[in-house]
Parts: sequence; C-alpha cells; structure tokens
Amino acid sequence: MEHPILFLCLILEKLGIPSGFVYYEHADKYGVLAKVFAPHMVYSYFVCLLLIILAFIGTRKKEFIPRGMQNFWEFTLETLYDFTKENVPHGEDHGPNIVPLVYPLIVFFALYILFCNLLGLIPGFISPTANINVTLGLTLITIVYYHLLGLRYKGIRYFKDFLGPIPWLAPLMLPTEIFSHIGRIISLSVRLFGNLVSKELLLGLLTMLAGKFFAPLPIMLLGVLVSFIQTLIFVLLSLAYFAGAVEEHH
Repeated sequence: MEHPILFLCLILEKLGIPSGFVYYEHADKYGVLAKVFAPHMVYSYFVCLLLIILAFIGTRKKEFIPRGMQNFWEFTLETLYDFTKENVPHGEDHGPNIVPLVYPLIVFFALYILFCNLLGLIPGFISPTANINVTLGLTLITIVYYHLLGLRYKGIRYFKDFLGPIPWLAPLMLPTEIFSHIGRIISLSVRLFGNLVSKELLLGLLTMLAGKFFAPLPIMLLGVLVSFIQTLIFVLLSLAYFAGAVEEHH
C-alpha cells in the first residue's frame, strides 16, 4: 500500500523518530511514541506552532494604528468576538453572559480548524482534520464544555431539560434526548472529517490520473471554500450548543 510523502514526517524519520512511512508500517513496534508522532499529530503540532509564531509576530510591536500582522489579528479577533456575541446569551434581559467563557474556545476552534483544513492543500502536507481522531477530540471538547456550562448556570435543574416539559412524557423524552446528544458527537465529528478526507482523496486521485498541475486546480479551489465553510459550521454548531445549554427551555 502506498502512503503519502509527508515533508515533516520525512524530517522526523531522518532524526530517528517514528513518523510517516515508519508510522504506517511499524506503528505497533513503537507503541506510544508512534502515536505521539503520528502524521496527523505532527501536522497538528505544526499548526499550533504556526499560530503561536503568527500571534507573537502580531503582538511583538503594537501600534496605535495597526498594520500588517497586528491588523490581521485585530480584525480576526474582533470579527470572532462579534460573531460569538451574536449567537450566545450575552447578558440581555437579565440573562446569563457566557461570551467571556466561550470566546477563547471559539477563537481556538476557528483558527485551528481553518489552518488545519487549508494545510492539506500544500504539497507534502496533510490536513489534521482529515483524521477522525482530531475531529472527535474537538467534538468532545464542545460536548463536555456545554454540559459544564449548563451545570454552572442551572445547577441540578440542567438535568430537567432531558426530561421534557411534561412529567408523564419523561420516560419517552429521556432516551430521545440521550440519543440526540450522542448524535451530536457523531454528526459534528464525522461531518468535518468526511468533508476533509474526501477533499484529500480527490486531490490525490486527480494528481495521479490527470497530472500534477492544472488538473487538481478546481478541487484545490473547492478545497479552500470547503475549508472555510466547515470551519464556520463547526464554530456555529458549537455556539448553538453552548447557548442551548444555558438558556431556559419553555
């Protein structure tokens, strides 16, 4: 079976670290070390490092009138803040204000997922989000966090939301709500994973069958669009779950 040639994994292999081809062929031999340096993990580390470097560059020399990278970060963070505020309770009508609690997580989701999605368009790189382990991990963060928000703002009353508005419907509503929340895990993780892995497969097939240059171009353009759309969907659904956990149900 052929495996993709991954630039960062090749460097690690030269350093004697199991990754890339070594990972695919001898993962069982290296145990935990192979999992830590699995290709999707290596490129995930790369995205995190890239974001840290860009943040450092953007905040290294702050100016009253922003330019360059500072302007990019101010625009990005302000846009995400406004988007978060529009989609979750923010203290209106004496309601809860969860913006400070969810905004940092939304910034991480938006930047990490977008950069991971776009990374696979570069030859020698892959999208970490094209691996189900990455998307499932992001999904579990969302699921656990919105349950914690519900417990923080509603206390034990939060579990009443699982029983429905009418007591005698509780035996029917409880399993329905449980399956609904399990379905969120599947849909949120598989949607992102499925779209990204299909993009990776299409790019690989077109490159092999029709050439390395102009043939994959339409899929690459579509890949850019998919990268932004899937990031938006994941962030928007996460915000909807956060808002639903703290809002009063009638």
